[in-house]
Amino acid sequence: MSHPLRSFAFSVIISALAVAPQPAWSWGGDGHRTVGMIAGLILEQQHPSTRDKVKQILDGASLSDAALWADCAKGFRYCHRDPNPEEQAYAQRNLNHHDYHYTDVPIQQPAYKAGSAGTKPYDVVQIIRYDIKVLRGQRPNDAPAGVNLTEKEALWTLAHFVGDIHQPLHVGAVYFDSRCVDMVDPNVVGAGAPNFGIGSTVVDTMGGNDLMISSSQSLHMYWDESAVVGAMRLSGVRNKSIADFAKALMRQPPTGWQSKGDLDGRPAQWASEIMPKAKDAITEVEIGEATHATSDHGPKCTWPVRLDRKYTEDANKTAHEQLAKAGYRLAALLVAIFEGR
Repeated sequence: MSHPLRSFAFSVIISALAVAPQPAWSWGGDGHRTVGMIAGLILEQQHPSTRDKVKQILDGASLSDAALWADCAKGFRYCHRDPNPEEQAYAQRNLNHHDYHYTDVPIQQPAYKAGSAGTKPYDVVQIIRYDIKVLRGQRPNDAPAGVNLTEKEALWTLAHFVGDIHQPLHVGAVYFDSRCVDMVDPNVVGAGAPNFGIGSTVVDTMGGNDLMISSSQSLHMYWDESAVVGAMRLSGVRNKSIADFAKALMRQPPTGWQSKGDLDGRPAQWASEIMPKAKDAITEVEIGEATHATSDHGPKCTWPVRLDRKYTEDANKTAHEQLAKAGYRLAALLVAIFEGR
């Protein structure tokens, strides 16, 4: 399926950003801390035994704080501090840990399907499945190659990745043909090719990191940061207090957060659920003509994008809903793991 780009004229500067993907913050620090705090408050109020188990595993740290550690392990620019020894050990044993945070399902697809274009054996869906097994004491024999987490690491990565999987651009992605002109589905145009042609005949937008609102902000970064601030304002929270925001979200619990089926199937269920939101997040922006760049890894482009007021309003509402869902689902998942409910 192709989709002709709409041209428009506005100034956007593409510099080193054209050749270096930007950090994927995945809701940013505020978003992840909010997800962890919602889950922590629910456990504190309703499930003291799970609360105590979580505190024991995390050596007394809160879920709100622990929800940041998977980003901190990636380096200074992701967490504004150097990784501590524990995070360094995790990174050294899990060399692909940067890829644990996302999956890149083409927006033409209605659901997540392992093994299809944009998925990996160690993407966010599969790592959440692995985390669940480790925390249930079921050390998986079918762990993806190179994945090796302790119980504590499984808990703090779970707290982070449940947040990640509820961010639209950590699940759905847009791909272009080698000319960077038409949107394509690698499952179709790359069928039978190594990695579905991604990186050779199909151009990846790096989860929206190559869709540039300005020289310093990508569409991905907008969802990670600006949409969270907008969601706070929707809740009447203007002091950026994580505690105030979490409590505000809990005063009106999100609808449809409950998950059905066994725990193993929930990550794929969540990823599939967010695909329509990912498609909207990408297709409802105005995309300009691509700027081509030099890359040692195949075709590389960036695209200027423009958002209108309705888009930002919708993004704020989506972030508001998704952060709340992630917090409630994290709490429910931990209760199911440690209490068997």
